[in-house]
Amino acid sequence: MKRNNTTAGNSGTAFRYGMLVPLALMIASVISCSFSYSTAKQNIAEDLNDAMLALANENSELWTRPDTIAAIRQMYATTHKPLIYQASDVNFKNPNLKEYAYFTLALVDNKNAAPKIRGNKIASDSIMLVSLPAADGLAIQVQGFADCSMASVFIASDQTLPGILFALSILSMAGMIVWKIKTSQISETAVIALPASPSLDGIRLTPMQRQLARMLLDAPDMRVDKQTLCRTLWGNKSNAEESLYTLVRRTKAALANAGMEIVCNRGDSYELRINN
Repeated sequence: MKRNNTTAGNSGTAFRYGMLVPLALMIASVISCSFSYSTAKQNIAEDLNDAMLALANENSELWTRPDTIAAIRQMYATTHKPLIYQASDVNFKNPNLKEYAYFTLALVDNKNAAPKIRGNKIASDSIMLVSLPAADGLAIQVQGFADCSMASVFIASDQTLPGILFALSILSMAGMIVWKIKTSQISETAVIALPASPSLDGIRLTPMQRQLARMLLDAPDMRVDKQTLCRTLWGNKSNAEESLYTLVRRTKAALANAGMEIVCNRGDSYELRINN
């Protein structure tokens, strides 16, 4: 038997195209995960903005007083860092931000520029609190920060859709692999077609020769005993065995070129053999 190479090739092509489904689901999962992560960071920044505005409105008079400004100026001269206001008493939409968020109060005037953001922080917008009367453009810059790690932002993000897409991609990939294994096992035993039955078409035979060859060809194991052959071909003819011998000899010569051979088995039957 021959392997069905066409079926194997088709299954291989189907597998390659089928793997595009889990690949597409995986890509969609990564994209949706990125969008969810970005949305979570934006929500944290907006939460910082709201808290910063509320905090600034509540403390603007205190932070713009001359003694406060003098304290901030003295601290900056010593540490070269803005004043940090911890957010433990600030209300956030996400209560977990209290662990990571803080606000900075920086003195901004002709001598001191606004501090630069350094590190991997999520930052809010900044506002300027101007003291009255303002001297030399003096202002207090207020800004919120959150030292959130990627893991904490990822946990805060909504990963429901990415998780579903990822699970579907794994399931579809597993399904394709199982299908490929089963298809491979089937193709191992698949055949193009069963070997065709021997045919007498195209062989030059007399009617008697063709009848003899057809009887042998159609018989179980392609074997027929002499008596059956004589009775079928000549009825009750007295010298039927001699006629059978002559017929077999001539038929055998005619079938030789077609790869067929008539063999006498122990003198009591004739058998047709197909030579490959």
